[in-house]
Amino acid sequence: MALEDYKDMIAIVATTVTIIQFLSGIDICRKIIKQGSTGNISGFPFVGGVFSTTTWLTYSILLMDVSMSVTNAVGLLLQVCYVYIYVRYCVSLTSWIATRRQMLLFFTIICIIQSYVFFSGEAPELMKVRVGMMCCLGSIIFCASPLISLKDVFQTQSTEMLPFPLIFATFLVTGLWWLYGIVIQNSFVQYPNMICCAIAGFQLLLFIVYPNKKKGELMGEARVM
Repeated sequence: MALEDYKDMIAIVATTVTIIQFLSGIDICRKIIKQGSTGNISGFPFVGGVFSTTTWLTYSILLMDVSMSVTNAVGLLLQVCYVYIYVRYCVSLTSWIATRRQMLLFFTIICIIQSYVFFSGEAPELMKVRVGMMCCLGSIIFCASPLISLKDVFQTQSTEMLPFPLIFATFLVTGLWWLYGIVIQNSFVQYPNMICCAIAGFQLLLFIVYPNKKKGELMGEARVM
């Protein structure tokens, strides 16, 4: 059987796993609420998530792809909730200013994209290409956002500040959508997800090279006790 015969199954699995991946942000938000502040957690993944899901939702509507539309509609709703929680508990002035600038930048780009799609009167095929390119950019930004902490990982030789659930879920999700892109023969779905899968894989490798020191210390204390 050809790979195309499994299109519906791949779409269902990819949609389900992606929504689960979006839900992994709940763990980060729970940590923020528990400690009463955002601490050293960056809000960029959440802001980038809003941008990514918005652009992919727009592109999926242009393609009339139900699986991608449902996935990104759910993802957009969750990412907006995460941004709200982050802003609500952001007590650091520096973090708040940085997050506000990111929100302003991405919101401006989103408005430009939506205006182009709904009011430009551009040819549908050309519109798909241009919006597809923005989707590629959004995906890479979203997947690479944990790399902001890369300098701290190398300095501390610990992956404590990296969100393992989010990165692991991203690895699975992008791998599945890469496969789906191959099935539907769409380069804008295939290649950015291939790149993002590689980025997530690199970040997972860091957890092996630089394990979480705090977890190691806690295990050592437990053995002593």
